[in-house]
Amino acid sequence: MTVASETQVYNMALNAIGARNNITSPSEQSREAEVCRLWYAAVRDQILAAAFWPEATKSAYLALISEQEDTTWVAGEPMPGFTYLYAQPSDLLRPQYLSSFEPFRVSSEGINSNTSTALLTYTYRNELVPSWSSGLQMAIVYGLAANICMPLAGKANRASLMIKQANDLVLEAREASANWNVEAQESVPDWIQARGYGVQQVSRYVYPFGGLLSVNS
Repeated sequence: MTVASETQVYNMALNAIGARNNITSPSEQSREAEVCRLWYAAVRDQILAAAFWPEATKSAYLALISEQEDTTWVAGEPMPGFTYLYAQPSDLLRPQYLSSFEPFRVSSEGINSNTSTALLTYTYRNELVPSWSSGLQMAIVYGLAANICMPLAGKANRASLMIKQANDLVLEAREASANWNVEAQESVPDWIQARGYGVQQVSRYVYPFGGLLSVNS
């Protein structure tokens, strides 16, 4: 099933909690729309940041802010231990990895790295509902349902069920992305391994996912 609009996301969440009324527009002046509006953006962004979703992923070269030129650190320079400070992309929701797969740190000033030319792959805030995969769509529907359940339906057990279904979909997306190896491994033929050469492993740094959803029921 393809979810075509934010209105449909709201209504699917309302149906999931057993609400009596649907909405006709996210901006309408109803209690159902008001509560959905309160939670929708936060739930969407948390789920986008919680796993690798191809439809919310892009890459960009980062703009250099400053470079560490001596051993005396001053404000506005990269964090200690890093050489370069880069600006975050304006639409960045959560970083994923640099093309070099080198470690980096995110600070209030920007992205700190030792890579001289930083090409970042990252999660961006994709608000286009029709572009979402079915897994992402339903994770957001269930996540929204979990957070609107108590104020609109007062059903703690239903809220817990919705949060579990949302998190299950997030975990499925994480598992799927794990097939893309975080550690690169070269396949070594048996006859070479017999001579004492093993499988070479090269460490790759990938920024941690955001947390799973939780709700106070």
